[in-house]
Amino acid sequence: MFAVAVAALALTFSTGVASAGAEGATSPYASQARQSGLTASQTSALQHEVDRYLAQMGGRQVAANVIDLGGKNLMFVAVPGEAHPRDMTKGALVNVCDGVIPYGYFCAYKGTGFTGTSIPMYSCARYRIPWTADGSWYNDQTTGTVANFLDDSGVSRWHDEGAEDWDADAPWYWVHWVKNC
Repeated sequence: MFAVAVAALALTFSTGVASAGAEGATSPYASQARQSGLTASQTSALQHEVDRYLAQMGGRQVAANVIDLGGKNLMFVAVPGEAHPRDMTKGALVNVCDGVIPYGYFCAYKGTGFTGTSIPMYSCARYRIPWTADGSWYNDQTTGTVANFLDDSGVSRWHDEGAEDWDADAPWYWVHWVKNC
């Protein structure tokens, strides 16, 4: 169901290669960003951020600020300078990490205080963490489910206390992966 929703959304929003020009107007998602109230310079900055994540993590852009990370989860990218990712898909893709975290999810955030770009994690898997500064996370998975934080060698160096647990000011500099279960 997730893959079908992402594929349908990608067909709706995609018309070519996603890369921003000087004004951010050449991206196939530029009109979606403008309809969400972004200026040309915000659109360009957002596309630059999305392109940086795509180069670092792989995946495929499926909306102005959403990246499909290989079919197992999505990344919701905040407009640079904004506290939370905007809903630019008119609810077609919902960022479960924005607001009250639904039961069953682990959410990782680029910024402290549960802000910035976010990666919702539902299925039990190992998820890449692209950040190197302080951020935050919230574990609201099945009661007692422990999340492991892995270094660049894939070795678990720390684990949380089990759901429900969180850290509003977590150091991502050493964390390269989270295994959410």
